[in-house]
Amino acid sequence: MSSPLEIAAGAAVEIFLIAIALAVVYRVWGWFFAVPKRQIVPALQRGVLLKDGNVEKVLDPGAYWITPKLRLILCDARPVPFQVPAQELLTSDGLTARISLAGEYRITDPPSFVTQSSDAFASFYLELRQALRVAVGELASANFLGGQTQITVRVKELVIPKGAQLGIEMTQLEIYECVPVGWLHAS
Repeated sequence: MSSPLEIAAGAAVEIFLIAIALAVVYRVWGWFFAVPKRQIVPALQRGVLLKDGNVEKVLDPGAYWITPKLRLILCDARPVPFQVPAQELLTSDGLTARISLAGEYRITDPPSFVTQSSDAFASFYLELRQALRVAVGELASANFLGGQTQITVRVKELVIPKGAQLGIEMTQLEIYECVPVGWLHAS
């Protein structure tokens, strides 16, 4: 006859084996049947729900049951600071200047932000650098030092279309540094 300790040990082993069997069944079940998973969209973020790379819908903050066939991508709705480090650029008449920018952007269209580029901000950043080059190149040296507001206004004008395409809005842009370096003379 078995002692109570042996019976308890045997029962514990059986319960452990049953738990393992249930876990295996749950995993196998999940492979064949879409078992939803609870996911949370935190406050101040939006969730973009994708199915086969296409946007199904945008989710507001809250808890959702998401099936494995869908993918949830979170987008922060708060302003994000950025800086464009100093670049040496030429004005329209050959003055070389070192200029850096600082500002903030925010995601205004989460579906576009997620689907238009594999790295939407990097695309926007490249457009921003090119816009700075164009804005400075359009300005004559006589207007350069007093025209910093003109530069930021022109940069904003130039990046708005790309920003709208990528679902990004620039909420703030300022010239962080603006130093004339010298003249470039053609020989």
